[in-house]
Amino acid sequence: MRRIIARPASIGLALAVLLASCGGDTGPAASTTTTSAETGVTTSSTEAVTGETSTSTTTETTLPAGPPLAVQGDNNEIVEAFQFLLNCNGYGDLTVDGSFGPATLTAVEAAQRGLDREVNGAPDDGMMADLSRSCSESRRLEGEGVMIVVGNAAPEDPEVFSIALLSGTTLVATVTQGTGLTVTVTDTDGSEVAMQDESTWEIDTTQDFLIEVDSPSDSMTFELTVNVTAGTQETGDWILATDSITYRGTRLALGDDAQTVIDQVFDFLGHGVRGAYDEFDTGWYPITDPQPLGLRGISVEGFAFLFYGPDPSDPDRPETFARWRFEGPTRDANGNARPDDYATTAEGITVGDTLADLSAAYGDQVTAGSNSEESYYRLTDFGGEMCFYFGPNEPTGFSLITEIASECRSD
Repeated sequence: MRRIIARPASIGLALAVLLASCGGDTGPAASTTTTSAETGVTTSSTEAVTGETSTSTTTETTLPAGPPLAVQGDNNEIVEAFQFLLNCNGYGDLTVDGSFGPATLTAVEAAQRGLDREVNGAPDDGMMADLSRSCSESRRLEGEGVMIVVGNAAPEDPEVFSIALLSGTTLVATVTQGTGLTVTVTDTDGSEVAMQDESTWEIDTTQDFLIEVDSPSDSMTFELTVNVTAGTQETGDWILATDSITYRGTRLALGDDAQTVIDQVFDFLGHGVRGAYDEFDTGWYPITDPQPLGLRGISVEGFAFLFYGPDPSDPDRPETFARWRFEGPTRDANGNARPDDYATTAEGITVGDTLADLSAAYGDQVTAGSNSEESYYRLTDFGGEMCFYFGPNEPTGFSLITEIASECRSD
């Protein structure tokens, strides 16, 4: 869960005052800067200096637009927002941690000079608006639980936050300081996600999302509370494991008698292998490389089961359940499509989920691997291994699992 940084009461009061008034700059103060062509020395006065060897320029310094939003020594979400915006505008390379220290002060003063604002080291609402308008990056939010973020939105220029969410997550995003603002959530295609209840969105696809805060009329600094609650992955009737497959409590372990496993599978499915629905019986076939082992395989409703047969050097060896592969649901005996969670791991991972789902479920228990044709992630425990395949290319966070198997294929 992300650490929540509490706002001092004075900072919250300053933000509340600014949100109520939220005007522009209060007015300019004129000054004259004179640079000597001979000496290169710059002086300031209230009158223009003329002469053959000097030039004169007039600049305007913008006065503070109300009380400061943050001062050195603060530690809160407002400072985090300024740190992000200062980095985005090239005024610093700050750690966005909400702590207003010397490095943040230096960046604030540099930004005030660059924006022709009064250099006092205390950023205000007008400075936040200026920095927000010139930053095209979306601010990244990480983790689960409650996050409080501050931003500034203006007409035709929403404040945008990006966040990666897992399928089954509930997202609640509420403006807790600011009036007249609207919040929308969009997916990577730019399609708006439907709001379920007030300020609540249910996420059904694992991917990146954008949270946009819009202001219809005025530039406004706001506070947004974001609450991310990750859902529990659904599990299927078939539970895939490194050493077995379990159907509604009945465990079919690798090494079990082949015919018993086949009979149970057909009983569970309510039918045997048939020509319809892309199901077939592979029959017997030999493997001559690297070992001359007899194998029998059946494929039915997204599963492929492989059984050791008699070994030519040991004809009396019993047939046993050797390994399994799951490539996704097809159709049942009545021609109806199986659900997406027809077969899952105990943690709810199935074909069609993503690497992000897999990593969320297993963390560093899964490790990347590949052969000459496939990329996969391997899960190993005391019972054996499971491999989650992603196709020929190295997967990214949202690459789909195309197959789950009880072994990792090597070259």
